[in-house]
Formats: sequence, structure tokens, C-alpha cells
Amino acid sequence: MSAPRSEFEEAALDTLILAAFRRAQREGANGAAEHLLCALEALVLDTGSPACASACLDEAYLDLAGAA
Repeated sequence: MSAPRSEFEEAALDTLILAAFRRAQREGANGAAEHLLCALEALVLDTGSPACASACLDEAYLDLAGAA
């Protein structure tokens, strides 16, 4: 019998970081949100900017623009 899978095992790293970024923003954890945005930027740089990671970064920037 296999161990139960975590919800995090199925999602891509960029998607998880974006979700954490949005939650940090909702909860007013601005320092954490900034670090998570940096993590998305680093992920795009490290992976050569695949479309999915780049799209998550774009969404994070749009969230920031909407919050301003």
C-alpha cells in the first residue's frame, strides 16, 4: 500500500510559490510576500523562463499592481 499523497506533491513549484505569495498578501505578511516574489523571479531565471513559471511571475506582478 502506498503512502497518501500530499496536495503539494501534485502542484508545480511555481504554482505553490504563487499561492503562498497571494496568501501572504491577503494576511498582510508583506515581508514574506516580497521573499516569495523574489523566489518566483529566481525560479524563472534558474529554469530559463519556461512559460508556466513566467506566467506565475506575471500574475504576481499583476496582483501587486492591483493592490497598489
